[in-house]
Amino acid sequence: MSLISIEFFALVGITFIFYWIIPSRFRWVALLISSAAFVWLVNGHSKRAVVMMYGMIIIAYIAGVLFEKTSEKIKRAIFVISLIIEAVLLIRMKDFGFFTRMFGREPSEVTSVILIAPLGVSYFTLSLIGYICDTYWCVQQVEKNPFKFMLFGSYFPLLTSGPIVKYSEIGTTIFEEKTFSYKKMCFGAQRILWGVFKKLVISERVTVLVNTIYGNPEQYPGLYVWIAVALFVLQLYTDFSGCIDIIMGVSELFGVDLPENFNLPFTSTTLAEFWRRWHITLGNWLKDYVFYPVLKSEAFVKLGEVSKKAFGKKKGKKVPTYLGLFITWFLIGFWHGGSWNYIVGVGLWMWFIIVLSDLLSPALKKLTELMKINTECFSWHLFQYIRTFLLFMVGNGLFRASSLKDGIYMYKMGLSVPNIWILFDQSFLNLGLSAVDLNILFMSVLLILIAGIIRERKGVGVRVWMSEQNLVFRWIVWLGLFVIVLIYGKYGPGYSAAEFIYKGF
Repeated sequence: MSLISIEFFALVGITFIFYWIIPSRFRWVALLISSAAFVWLVNGHSKRAVVMMYGMIIIAYIAGVLFEKTSEKIKRAIFVISLIIEAVLLIRMKDFGFFTRMFGREPSEVTSVILIAPLGVSYFTLSLIGYICDTYWCVQQVEKNPFKFMLFGSYFPLLTSGPIVKYSEIGTTIFEEKTFSYKKMCFGAQRILWGVFKKLVISERVTVLVNTIYGNPEQYPGLYVWIAVALFVLQLYTDFSGCIDIIMGVSELFGVDLPENFNLPFTSTTLAEFWRRWHITLGNWLKDYVFYPVLKSEAFVKLGEVSKKAFGKKKGKKVPTYLGLFITWFLIGFWHGGSWNYIVGVGLWMWFIIVLSDLLSPALKKLTELMKINTECFSWHLFQYIRTFLLFMVGNGLFRASSLKDGIYMYKMGLSVPNIWILFDQSFLNLGLSAVDLNILFMSVLLILIAGIIRERKGVGVRVWMSEQNLVFRWIVWLGLFVIVLIYGKYGPGYSAAEFIYKGF
């Protein structure tokens, strides 16, 4: 069941009706039932996948309950064992092939045990691990009600592409008694429409161009390659953020507020800032449960002391930080998939650039001062935006490739021919989209840019800004967007929209 399907919207509609007509203190039960139905349907009626998912939820629930009833020694043992079980199951279902292939063997040669990964395993497992850590550290109250905890672990909008939530972020809003809000309902519907627009009108068109070039780099070398790499950033953003918009909008229909996953990432001036604005919940999770705990560990504290003696206080304290960042960025790449193109493309490449920029920042600052460059003007910020985009684009191009070897080959083909003339001889009309499609794509991207500018300049989201406009203008804009999706969206009989990219993670 895709987020862009009649079945999904039917489930949301039925849940919405029952959610608001039953007594407020039982409304979370409607979400629990709908989530159970969703889990069953999206996992292809696979009993193994369903049992695996709820088994992992039960392990986290039991661990939290036992933390309050056992001695510190036993509590620590439960903490370690529960974390190992959750992590091993996630790796076994998702990335087991990475380790077996390192020894030149296929997963089937190592074990005959088949574990079917339930949908969203990468998302709900991280939320469960976060809950185990928070309850063990006593920063989160233990949830005693097993059915409420089951809803936290299986809340159906989150199972497709996140965001990755803490219990403290969703535990109150999903269970508290609410009154119906017409404004919140409208905001939810508007955000769903905006997400569908991003996916069906923009991402599905860009997918055609990207797939054509990535599928045959020999036929489309040189500038084609770099255009495909750049367009994949657009495809990924409109696909992933569009999916998140739908998820956030659906949750708003139920009065459930979720943490944002994007915050105008393309207005970032550095790659480090970009990743604070892109896939925010994954970055926050790794910061809270990997990076900071690693830096506070006894081994890293000792490493810091040794490095300070060897390199001086200022330089020495950066050694454990850089190593902690290496572990974190490796895990970011590994989380995306057990393949080196993920680990390098969205992991180690980003780590390398961030560390390099930190090391070179004093020298670069002196250089800009020496050259008397005005770093407060628009042109300098524009340079920083473009530089950050290009650095992200290079790593992301490897992410899109089927393997690291194929990604490197793509880049070699990108340097093989200086065919800049393709920008002027209508070569783009041979990549699978008509001139009409390209014009629609251009105008749609322009609409995304306008929305981003409004948010950046006004300091509020487009929906809030729109709600302050006159009624006629609001209806013209929202109905116009709806008509655009109906007429220009890629859907209908015989058409199969590509799955959301991050659904695979």
